[in-house]
Amino acid sequence: MKKLAIPQGYKTTKQRKAILEVLEENITPMHAEDIYFKLKEKGIDISLSTIYRNLDMLQKQGLVIKAYMLNEDKARFGLSSKKNYLICQECKKIVIIDNCPFEKFKEELIEVHGFDILGHSIEVYGICPECKEKIKNDEKPSQENK
Repeated sequence: MKKLAIPQGYKTTKQRKAILEVLEENITPMHAEDIYFKLKEKGIDISLSTIYRNLDMLQKQGLVIKAYMLNEDKARFGLSSKKNYLICQECKKIVIIDNCPFEKFKEELIEVHGFDILGHSIEVYGICPECKEKIKNDEKPSQENK
């Protein structure tokens, strides 16, 4: 696992390191409650409010992204290095997009609008091949791939 550095001016606590490790181990963004249960499974004593506080700090420092999926009322959190996703609206499967198309567009945004781009996240919503096939065959897609 690559080493994720806590930004200067913030203490590298056992809890922050553990949260980052859980996010690194999981391919897709997670709800704070899921992070809480993973940490409990590992025997780490931490409260849900502490997880939220640390996620907020890590997000402000650019290590973590906060994403809201369509039709979900709770945010998901993931490492900022894994920030571009395809999301199935039927089964909620999430696929990481490795090659980011944004980099080409970024220069145009800077030139046209004069923005200093600090970061980005891309979420593309659609229907995965498995769900398309189930819909085609008139079956109800499952949500087992969350």
